[in-house]
Amino acid sequence: MKVVFYGKDLHKDLHLPERSDMTFSILGEDRQLPPGTDLLVTIGGDGTFLKALEIVKDSGIPIAGVNFGRLGFLTGCGPDFMGYLFDSVKANDFSTTNHTVLSLVEEGEPSGVYPYAINEICIQRVGSAMLEVDVKMNGQPVATYRGDGIIVATPTGSTAYSLSVGGPIVFPQSGVLVLSPIAPHNLNVRPIVFPDQAALEIQVKSRTSYAQLHLDNRSLKVALPYSFKVQKAPFHVTSLSFAGNDFISTLREKLMMGFDKRNGGNEHA
Repeated sequence: MKVVFYGKDLHKDLHLPERSDMTFSILGEDRQLPPGTDLLVTIGGDGTFLKALEIVKDSGIPIAGVNFGRLGFLTGCGPDFMGYLFDSVKANDFSTTNHTVLSLVEEGEPSGVYPYAINEICIQRVGSAMLEVDVKMNGQPVATYRGDGIIVATPTGSTAYSLSVGGPIVFPQSGVLVLSPIAPHNLNVRPIVFPDQAALEIQVKSRTSYAQLHLDNRSLKVALPYSFKVQKAPFHVTSLSFAGNDFISTLREKLMMGFDKRNGGNEHA
């Protein structure tokens, strides 16, 4: 089995394991996985995991995230599990999650950004003027959002930026897309959940000349008016989780879901 490590400053700090049944290496500066790679292990936090999308792409190679960051919502285990991780992999003692990937389809000249995201694709204002965002689903008008912008999130991304603006929490394999407005200047718009087979056609205009486009932790400035489409990509990304690190446990332990002092010794509901 061939395992590749990826993360910031790994060349300084990581001592590669020694096993006769596995080979280990650190991803090179060209960020190309060696032929025959079976597993990518990310060392860092959620940002490192998201960056791994550009490495595994549509290869189907699974990612095991080890959290050396802060929240580590997307990672499959903490640093204290490192000594057991590869025994668990060999014993198939893990669970897998297939993460929906979003695809950005731009109209006109492409911006050059890697057009896929695991968490969300977001368009935001740059200056003081609000954005006017027209959204259609499969050609049918949905709404015009006036405000700071919108977020289109996957189920995985429903616990990220989308959650911060009032979007719902969605189980990772629910098969939906979540559109959430950012600071809308409309009393009658709310987050909306679409089937993930929908194509969302988005047109953005404003009194200002630019907006900021974000795909996970990558961003660029785009000239307005700007039109693009968001839809489910034809591939997914698979992650491995260990030691009972399931979605509900992660919600309770890392986002403190159900925390209530009235529960006495058991502070969760």
